[in-house]
Amino acid sequence: MSKLLLISIKEKYVSRIISGSKTIELRKAQPKVKAGDTVIIYTTQPKKAVTAIATVKQIIKLSPQKMWERYENNLGITQNEFEDYYQNSSTAVGIELCSIIQLDSEILLSAIKMIHPRFTPPQTFKYLDKFQTFRDYKNLSN
Repeated sequence: MSKLLLISIKEKYVSRIISGSKTIELRKAQPKVKAGDTVIIYTTQPKKAVTAIATVKQIIKLSPQKMWERYENNLGITQNEFEDYYQNSSTAVGIELCSIIQLDSEILLSAIKMIHPRFTPPQTFKYLDKFQTFRDYKNLSN
């Protein structure tokens, strides 16, 4: 069964993902997803909205040094940013994204909270129940 992964990303990196200059989203922890799973991209402050969806192409798990050596042109960040992020880590996790679609209309956090008042965007990522998400969407559109 495929999963829905909700992931929080800073606006400058989301722009790079949408433009295609960033195809690998970096994390310190590996999400339990596989090729073909869906990623819902939540853009953090100041936008605070779901802005895009993508598909997991693959999960890459390497030492930070090897990640940079092999994929620096796909990471969408500077070497200094990369080194700062992984300074105390022995493992770098990359979520390679494909089939990236920018939503025609962003889904604002305030709109999500109308359906789920206790919803909070994840610090890094969280899993969603796609059947519950579909039911909520149907209820919103009725």
